[in-house]
Amino acid sequence: MPARYMHSRTHFFDDYDPIAILKPADLKKKSFTGTKVTFTVGPACQDVAKMTELLLAGATSARIDLTWGPVEFHDKSLRNLMTAMKDARRLCSVVLDTLGREIFVKRPFKIDDAGWPYHDHPITVRTGQKITLTSKEVPCTDTVFPLNYKAFPLECQVGDLVNVSRYLTTGAEEGALFFKVVEVTDTDVVCEALTDAVLDGLLTVFHIERNEIGPISNKLTTMEVLSESDMAAIKHLGSKFDIDYVAVSYTRDKDDMDTVRKFLDGVGMTNTRIMAKVETKVALMSFKGTLNKADAIMMSRGILGMDCPAEKMALIQKNLISWCNLLGKPVIVTRVVDTMVSTPRPTRAEATDIANAVLDGVDGFLLGAETLRGNYAVETVKTVLSISNQAEQSFDHVQHFDYLMQ
Repeated sequence: MPARYMHSRTHFFDDYDPIAILKPADLKKKSFTGTKVTFTVGPACQDVAKMTELLLAGATSARIDLTWGPVEFHDKSLRNLMTAMKDARRLCSVVLDTLGREIFVKRPFKIDDAGWPYHDHPITVRTGQKITLTSKEVPCTDTVFPLNYKAFPLECQVGDLVNVSRYLTTGAEEGALFFKVVEVTDTDVVCEALTDAVLDGLLTVFHIERNEIGPISNKLTTMEVLSESDMAAIKHLGSKFDIDYVAVSYTRDKDDMDTVRKFLDGVGMTNTRIMAKVETKVALMSFKGTLNKADAIMMSRGILGMDCPAEKMALIQKNLISWCNLLGKPVIVTRVVDTMVSTPRPTRAEATDIANAVLDGVDGFLLGAETLRGNYAVETVKTVLSISNQAEQSFDHVQHFDYLMQ
């Protein structure tokens, strides 16, 4: 397709009178599920009864997140999912999401009765406070955070921005902290807090790219695409369950796809497909090569939104979805209804965001904290599917297909 069409893309709507839009969507118009919903398995939805509810609500894929939790927890989750599929008489695909190149604070944590990481004494940080991120093997304190990535200080410069947050925290919570780097040594990165935060549970670290264009600085070049724990978990779970996709965290380029494919084939998982997660600028720079090698794409908007300016995100999303549509590769997006972690309804902005993504051509949505630890997991699935269905009913798929074929 000529580049000019990529820049002039419009949404194609059926010829509806505006008042007709307010009528309930006719769910019998089609006999298939259009937009898919993937739920993240966690303490809030691990039991068979809750999984059965999620499947009956319309979820068609389950994500097993290897970033946190012992492999025994994930083993139990998949056993429960098998039972739930029988009870609900619904099929559900399985996505193993890797730890990959995730940087985290090496701080021992406990597991509560529900299976969620926590600390007896969360760390409270106030604006202006100094914190040291270190590659040294030292205990974690309120002011010194040891990291699992030894080369981290070598990639930092004074003035850089770093995010430290509780894993799967939402924007409405106090679990995320932004730092400005004020001093760098061979082993330490001294930072000044730009925001207040209460840090609890599993803490992840993200080095925000300093260059808007040009060379990428935080390539994480010494970290492998699959961690040792990833490979052990994939081998274990893949030997017992059918795994449909492995989602590759912090994908850099097509070489990562080759590495993961070789590993999966080597452990007998030849039918397992690869989903590349686009969550950094370096992934954007090599996106077309990655897209050719990957079987599917996940646009991880939470992390990508920290690495890219907010005003660029909508255009990035539309561009990535367009390329995936053109090559016939499934594409899903994340972070759609954060507020439904603790409320039964989405905001108007979230509802509009879901509909616009469907109209852009997205194939599915990934629910993270909303189902892993949220209070309204089933309601979230129903809400996302209801909004998606309404958008699908108003969309002219024939015109969209003709557009793709130009």
